[in-house]
Amino acid sequence: MRPYQVGTAAAIGLIAAVAMFDSRDVFASAPGNAPGDVGAHFYPFWSAALMAIAGLAIAYRALTTPQAVEGVFTGRDSAVAVLKLVVPMVLGIYIVTGLYMALYARWVGKYNWFWVAFIGAAFPAAIYLLFEIGFRVSLPKSVFFESGLPF
Repeated sequence: MRPYQVGTAAAIGLIAAVAMFDSRDVFASAPGNAPGDVGAHFYPFWSAALMAIAGLAIAYRALTTPQAVEGVFTGRDSAVAVLKLVVPMVLGIYIVTGLYMALYARWVGKYNWFWVAFIGAAFPAAIYLLFEIGFRVSLPKSVFFESGLPF
C-alpha cells in the first residue's frame, strides 16, 4: 500500500507545482483595482501551495506509519465501503438526494408516506431547477440520463 500512497502524494505535489507555476504572477503583478484587493493570482497560488503541503504530509505519513500486514480489500467491510461510494456515483446526485431525503423524512422525522414521497421528489427537483436551470451548473448525472431523463 505504501507505494500507492507515496505515488498519490507525488501526483498531488505535481499538480500543485503546475498550478503554482501557472499562477506565479502573484508576486510580480500589481494588486487589484479595489482597496485591499490582492489580485487575481493570489487565490490559485496559495490554494496550490496548500495542496503541495498536503501532498508532503501524505508522503511523510505514508513513509513513517507502519503498514498493515493484510491487504486493504480483504473483508466484507472493505467491499461495503467501496459500494457506499460507487452506488451514489452511478445513480447520480438527484436520485441519491431524493432517496436520502425520503429515508431521512421517514426514519427520523416519522412523516407519513405522502410527505415522504413529496420530499423525495421535491428536493431533487428544486436542486435541479436551482443549479441546472438557475445557475447553469451541471451536476453529476445518473446512468438514466442518456435515456432522456433530466437526472
